Amino acid sequence: MTPPVVDSPRHWLLGSAYHLRQDPLRRIPEWASRYDGGLFTVRMPFVGEAAVVTSPDLARRVLVTNASCYQRKSRSYSVLRILMGEGLVTSEGALWKTQRKLVQPAFHPRRLEAIFAMKVERVHAMAGELSEAARSGQAIDVGPLLSRLTLDIISRAMFSSDSQGSARDVSHHIATLNEWALHALRHPWLLLLPRKLPLPVFADMRRALTELERIVRGIIRERRENPGNHDDLLSMLLAACEEGSGLGMSDSQLRDEVMTMYIAGHETTANAMAWILYLVSRHPQVEARLHEEIDANFPEHELRLEDMAAFPFVRQVIDESLRLYPTIWAVGRCCTETHELGGYQIAVGTNVLVPIFHFHWNEDAWENARDFDPDRFSAERRPPADSPHYFPFGAGPRGCIGNHFALQELMIMTILFHRHNSFRVEDGFKVEADPLITLRPKHGMRMVVSERTPQAPATAPAVREARTCPFSGSSS
Repeated sequence: MTPPVVDSPRHWLLGSAYHLRQDPLRRIPEWASRYDGGLFTVRMPFVGEAAVVTSPDLARRVLVTNASCYQRKSRSYSVLRILMGEGLVTSEGALWKTQRKLVQPAFHPRRLEAIFAMKVERVHAMAGELSEAARSGQAIDVGPLLSRLTLDIISRAMFSSDSQGSARDVSHHIATLNEWALHALRHPWLLLLPRKLPLPVFADMRRALTELERIVRGIIRERRENPGNHDDLLSMLLAACEEGSGLGMSDSQLRDEVMTMYIAGHETTANAMAWILYLVSRHPQVEARLHEEIDANFPEHELRLEDMAAFPFVRQVIDESLRLYPTIWAVGRCCTETHELGGYQIAVGTNVLVPIFHFHWNEDAWENARDFDPDRFSAERRPPADSPHYFPFGAGPRGCIGNHFALQELMIMTILFHRHNSFRVEDGFKVEADPLITLRPKHGMRMVVSERTPQAPATAPAVREARTCPFSGSSS
């Protein structure tokens, strides 16, 4: 028996697939309530069928317990493969397993200590720009600023400070490719055309890819010839070797992983921060608690990694924002082994969509699920790490390898941005989520920034118990 097929609403040519592509945030919950089995199929002309999983138990089987039956990424990842090659996000099978083992040490929580100070310094610089905007009194779109900041951080983390000239060029070309990818997702017919066609829509993309290939391979070649003493992600990747064989990555593999870290490591974090600013700005009581915690616990010295444990409410705000606006709003897999799922037969080659946002918004799992309530993630109420209702970084063996990197960055930005500023959405500006590669603000995020003066705590802060820093395993 196969899963039920969605029969309405239907587009005259593309059927229900049109509505899945145009408005998944509305249609998937609507169809989930119609089809009780937690699994239904959307027929996609010219592509095939996509099974959509809306049961948390079935989603866990796809991503975790039966992950071996879904070792390929779905066809929707083709646009990312154009940009990332065979990096961790897009590679499959034995290649992915090998690359995961090689890349994993670069993102160990303790490795983040080496680049924490750099992140603080770059966020401080951006906080200064926001303060200047506050003095002007003019509304600004914070989206491009956040994207520039996260690109800057991943550039420095990847290549260290002595390669910033090249890193800036890489950042420029990555931004060009990211915009092309978004355009292609809005107009999927572009992916059916040969990219060598002399069309303007392909010209900038080809030029950016060519230049990136030249720059990244040049940096890799230079590092191989002159290793030096660099404490950055590229050095970690160059030093990584397979157990037993002692073989490291080829230049092509390194290029693909560098591209993957750039693209996956900036867009998601920038969008997540935009949603945090938006949600806090709309909830004055949350903002007041956030300011109070930051003011009471901000250290006399420069912010350090061990200080992160002193800001539990900041972390709650981030976690709740990722629940309401998971930047990775869905993950796709392709069935590689016929098997039973929820009483239905899933055939080899079937695309399977796991809509993360649907589980985050599920009224059966979360009381008043669409409300912004950071206390859901207090120590007493926080869901378990393996919760089938909350997995903003994915789940199972292919969960996001850079989750600690991203959370650390979001903590720093939330603290430093709100230390001296407050934010309000510009009057009359429409905020709307756009589910493309990531869940991004469709029209940007125009905000009015106001300066604020940190307030001394009413009473002296109590001596804090030693708590584990969420990114290092150390205590503070």
